[in-house]
Formats: sequence, C-alpha cells, structure tokens
Amino acid sequence: MLLLIKAFESKQRLFLHSSNISKILCINPTCRQATTTIHPHNSIPKPPVPALEHTLKRYLEYASVVANNDKAKISRTEKAVAEFRNIGERLQEKLEKIANEEDNWINQFWLPQMYLKVRLPLPVNSNPAYIFPQQNFNSLDDQLSYISSLIRGFCDYKDLIDRKLISREVSTGRDKVQMCMEQYDRMFRCYREPCTPVDILHYKPIDQGINCKEHILTFVVFTRLNGVLLSQAEITKQLEKVIEMSRSDDKMKDVIIAGGSAGDRDDAAKFWSLMKEDKQNLEALNWIQSASFGVCIDTRSEIKWSENYENNLASRGMYLLHGFGSKSIGLNRWYDMTIQIVVASDGTNGLCIEHSVAEGIVLINLVEYVMQFIKRNKGQQMWDNAKSITPLHLRWTVSSDARSLLQKQIEVFDDLANDLDLQVLIFDGFGKEFIKSCNISPDGFVQLVMQLAYYRLHGHLVSTYESASIRRFRYGRVDNIRAATPEALRWVEAMQMKNKTRDEKQKLFVGAVKRQAEITLENVTGHGIDNHLCALHSLATEEVKEGSMQKMPDIFLDPTWIETMRFPLSTSQVTTTASISDTYLCYGPVVKDGYGCSYNIQPHSIIFAPSSFKSCLTTNSQHFKKSLVDSLYDIQALITQLYIIASCIYIQWFYEFTHGAGTS
Repeated sequence: MLLLIKAFESKQRLFLHSSNISKILCINPTCRQATTTIHPHNSIPKPPVPALEHTLKRYLEYASVVANNDKAKISRTEKAVAEFRNIGERLQEKLEKIANEEDNWINQFWLPQMYLKVRLPLPVNSNPAYIFPQQNFNSLDDQLSYISSLIRGFCDYKDLIDRKLISREVSTGRDKVQMCMEQYDRMFRCYREPCTPVDILHYKPIDQGINCKEHILTFVVFTRLNGVLLSQAEITKQLEKVIEMSRSDDKMKDVIIAGGSAGDRDDAAKFWSLMKEDKQNLEALNWIQSASFGVCIDTRSEIKWSENYENNLASRGMYLLHGFGSKSIGLNRWYDMTIQIVVASDGTNGLCIEHSVAEGIVLINLVEYVMQFIKRNKGQQMWDNAKSITPLHLRWTVSSDARSLLQKQIEVFDDLANDLDLQVLIFDGFGKEFIKSCNISPDGFVQLVMQLAYYRLHGHLVSTYESASIRRFRYGRVDNIRAATPEALRWVEAMQMKNKTRDEKQKLFVGAVKRQAEITLENVTGHGIDNHLCALHSLATEEVKEGSMQKMPDIFLDPTWIETMRFPLSTSQVTTTASISDTYLCYGPVVKDGYGCSYNIQPHSIIFAPSSFKSCLTTNSQHFKKSLVDSLYDIQALITQLYIIASCIYIQWFYEFTHGAGTS
C-alpha cells in the first residue's frame, strides 16, 4: 500500500494504497510558510558560460579516446569541429545572453536532455536505490512501528526545511564556498508526470496535499492535526487500520495500478491520459502528484538469502530497484515519485528515488538525519492519549483501453527486472586513508581504477560519466567529469604491456592523475563541457526547427559525437558516513551495452555496486567486479613506491580543495 501526507486546512494527510499482498504509503508533511526556498539563492553566483574554444579543445581530447586512436575518425571529427567554430560563436553569443537573463542557463537544457525527454522506463534505467541497514522484525507490529518511526523522521526533516532551520552547506575543500540549498527545498515537493514528448516535473506549493498509491487500494492518512505533527503512535495506529482495511476489501485486486509508472514513458503518458478522463481517477491522481514522499509496506519478501554477504547486499539492492518484477513485489511502488520508502517484512528497507529532482549527497544527508532521529527517539512511542484517526480509502476505475496499456507497461517492466545483474564488491584491502597518504584524491584514484578495469575486459576505453556537483552556483546541479582522457588511455595501455617498465607506468599514472585532477577542478568551478555542449546542441536544434539554420552542424551529426555522448560506463561517488554501516547506493546501466557502477569510499574499504544487463553478450558484472579487485591491487603496488608518492605531491592541494567534488 502507498501512503501520502499533506497539510490541508487543519489536517495533514497521508495517502495510502494497499492490496491483499502489500501496501504503499505516500507522505507529504505540511509546510507553514509560503516562501519557496530554504535560503535566498541570490547570494550564490550564477554559473559561468565556459569559453567555446576550451570546450571544443576538451571535446576533441575525449573524442579521440572514444575513437580509439582511429586516425580517419579523428580527422573527420577535427574537420567537423573546425567548421563549427563560426556557427558556434553565434550560438555562444545567444547562450551568453540567456545566461545574463536567467539565474541558471544550464537547467533548461540539461534537465530535459538528461531526464525528462528520455522515453525509457524509470525503474532500473533511471531510478537509483539507497539500501538502509537491515532490520529484524519479529512481527507485523515491529514492521509498522519501524515504518512509523521513518515517517516521523522524514516529516521532522521536512519540517526543518519548511521552517528554514537547515544551515547552508559549504564545500568540503580548502576554500569554503557556500552551496545552493534549492535541492533540499524541491525534493519533497516535486512529482514527475509522464507526458509526450517530454515529462513534466510538477513543483508543488507548500500548502498542497499528498497522494499515494500501491497495487490497488488507496488510502489517505493524516500526519498533522490542527497544525501539530502527529506522534509516532498516532501514525502507527493509522497504519494498522490501513492493513485491516486492505485485507477486508477484495474489489479491484486484479488491477495493479502502479504499473502505470513502470513502463515506457510514452505508454505511461497515454495510460494516464485515458485514466484522467474519469473524475474519480483524476482526483486520486491529484492526491499522488501532491505527495511529498511515498512509503511502500511489503508484507512479504522475495529475497533468497545467501551465506555470502555481498550477494545478500546485491539482492537487497535489486529488491529496492525493481522488487523482482510484477510477479513478486515490484509493483508495490510508484516510480514517478521522488522519494519512496520501502520496508519489507524480512527487514529489507531503503529508498527508491526518482533522480531528476536531487543528487545523491542531498538524499544521503536526509537519510543520515533520519537514522540519527530514530536512534535518538528509540523506545519513545507512547500510546496513552493517542488519537484514533481513520484513513480515507481512494478508488480507481480502469477502462479496457487503459488496461491494455497497463499490461504492456508491466511486461516491459518485467523484462527489465529479469535482465538486470547487480553485484556488490566490498574491497577491504585499503580505503580513503591509504589513498590520501599517497597525496592522491580518493575520487580520482577510484575513477582511474575503473578505467583500468574496463580496459582489461574490453581492450578500449569508453565515455565515462561521473557526476560533479556544481551546487556552488545558483540552482546548480551537476556536470560530468570524463575520466576517459588521453592520459588515462596511455596509462592503461602501458599497464597491459610487458615491455613497459615500472618507472614508465608510474610516470604515465602520474600524468593520468594530474589530468583527472585538472578536469575535476574545471567541472566543479563551472567549466565542464557537457552542460555547455548540451546547450549549444539544443540551440542549434531550435534554429533548425525555426528555419534559421538549414541543417544541424556536422559536429552533431558525426558518429563520434553520438558515441562520445553515450555512456557505457556510468559512475557516481555516493559515500556514506562510516558510522552507519550496512548501507550503499546502486543503479542500473544507462545503455544496454554498459555498466552502472556506484562507489562508496570508506576510510579502510571501498564499496562498489557494478551492474549490467544479462541480455548483453559483451558486458558482465561479475567479470567487471573481479577486474576491479585486480586493478585495485595492481595500482596499490604501483603507487607504494617512493617515486610515485613524491611525484603526486604536485596535486595534494587539489585533493584538499575538491575531495568531495565527485559526489552525486
């Protein structure tokens, strides 16, 4: 079942959807203030527009790596770039004018291209999962008590945001720079609606309500009364009533309405267009779209436990990503919602996240606050004088045409769930402390580890995505640190050559580390190339549509452009606090022949979560996992030499400035 929480007049409501198998909750705590931001953003500088010549130079460097040193391909790309310069200068002027007029020139181009125009299903392809520490429930009462504590913790954090009591963050480097807090304000107030040709990201006013849904049955649950947040006991009582009501209502048990958020976005858009023709459905959907977050109560679990801890972690990750499909618990979710709390009867729990609204570090800070909140308030659930509030049951009507579209989406979702292979590697040979002792950025080190691991499996490098936070700028989100540099390519090639000496390999590694440091600094200070190229491409596309340009410039039609702008290696640093163990984040590949690979850098270990698709014959998560281990040890042996440590002093200052820059 699914719960939603809202402030409406004197009551804050929570919407819940249930079936005979499982429950989903969607939650939206009330806000007391009509303002829309935690902190004024005008004190944060606007993002700069990178110099055109710098962007084109860097693009040629990355394209040469993707072309695998094919001289004919590189020559064609160089010609296309040279011809683009005149057109590019005009587009650059147009972009600079937009930048002068807007608070942030990036997001109007980046957000649609990165997320909202993508027509692939959200599960696996886009939505990441955040695995919480495993719980031990002896009964349904234990499960509901834990869920209510999570709800109370999330509501408490939402309340801090609404009351503007969260301190403005500063960057973690030597130069303390204030960070934009807009993502905190948005993560409880956005909903992604499937539409054609581009999804809509709804931004809900503070005083709007909540909606939630699950398999079939839907309920509204209250979390505030007369402006006061209800106690954990009062929330628990409502959860108990939801369970009771869901078990007693057998109507529509054959309709898995949440499938409408699980398939291709065009099919999802058609489905909801039909559903909204019915007034009852429209009202129910409005509840869901106004929810701040969802809670999925899984009264059964499908995880097959193993004696291997890494395998168990991987199973928990897949459970949160897709719930093992429609035949299991995978449609006890609502994938369009920004935040879904998932809690299973076997103690598996965490988040399923719609990623277009906020980056990983913002959600990590939220969750770690909630974990501490639960720890502080453990055992304080008081039942005396707990108000008894009855949840409100919502219903759906599904036409035959809508039912056909629903089934089509479910079939696509099941194929995705069955195709994903997720592995977990807990590497305990060393961690952040050892890497820092060598005066190397831990993030840059891990990026080069993944380049070597990929090269050893596939014999070439590919475009690599690593999100770099640009929250030091107004409404800043991310740019892309591309670890597949010419320097990295020369180094990984040397690592595979028996005739290369250790000294030569060390020197090439130093060169790769220096370049990784340089491009990371460029990205976090607003001079990355991906957002810039995305904007130039979008402006050119608009001019072609308007007729002011006859055709797209050759730079954007070049096959090397297409390959440079797809990411067979999609990575992200999502480091969690060392004091909260048994936790990590994961996601699927972004292309069929690719890997997803999050990494969590701990003081004395590193957690990787490589993923791939079983249907692809050229990728294999287990092989990539083994290659990561081999590469980690080989690089450790390389850099423990005194020579390499001395050489890397050059970039010590960089680590102090940007050691947290790669976190998404």
